[in-house]
Amino acid sequence: MSIDVRRRLAAAGFVALLILAVFWPSPVVSINLLCCNAPLAVDDLSFLGREAPSWDVIFWCIAGVFLIAMLQTGDYAWRDFGQLAEALREVRPRGGWKLAAGAIASAVIVAAVWRFADAPAIAAAERLKNDAVEDAIRIVNRFGGGMNPALIAGFFAVAGVVYRTRRWVGYAVRMAAAGLAAGLLAQLAKALVGRSRPEIWLGPFHFSYGEASSFPSGHTVGAFALAGVLLFGSRSLPLRVAALLLATAVGL
Repeated sequence: MSIDVRRRLAAAGFVALLILAVFWPSPVVSINLLCCNAPLAVDDLSFLGREAPSWDVIFWCIAGVFLIAMLQTGDYAWRDFGQLAEALREVRPRGGWKLAAGAIASAVIVAAVWRFADAPAIAAAERLKNDAVEDAIRIVNRFGGGMNPALIAGFFAVAGVVYRTRRWVGYAVRMAAAGLAAGLLAQLAKALVGRSRPEIWLGPFHFSYGEASSFPSGHTVGAFALAGVLLFGSRSLPLRVAALLLATAVGL
């Protein structure tokens, strides 16, 4: 079996693992409802990396089996993991007038949206609120939070080394750097902006004034930090489109 085929199989397997991570621990809860009805410390609102770590062990065992399978089917030497350090040394922050112009344009757009579209957007969200929409948002939102961004970067790092795909190694390192930088900037912006968090279930235009940290959304920032690496660095159109769609869904 060629290394290209093995790489494609690993990518397909990771997509399945990522879907399982997004829905975790729903499979456990569903199986329990079908056969056991035992009291559990988790439910459909729980998610990976945030609640009931003892139940997450089951998922990490599955992920470990997948990791071992990749290592067994790869074509590498252990010293090849030094590529990660080499790729990290190649990461350089970029400046210049394009970055400055982009930052200014982004600030203007955000200000315009806040001034003219903020209230209509919240009103539209309140009109759309129902159980089906909440379930869909809860699932999509997980792509930008919990352990899933780390899983994505980790897959590109390991698969890039074991299947000798240097560009995947570059994706992994840039995702880690972008995610860390974006997270720090998001926390700084939250402190400066002090945006109250809308609590739609309390009624129209009620806010949780004790949590003035809703802008920018950490999940959205994280999702676009990772997606941006693929949008500007990947040669695969389907991968770029998938990254953009997932990040946009998290933002919505």
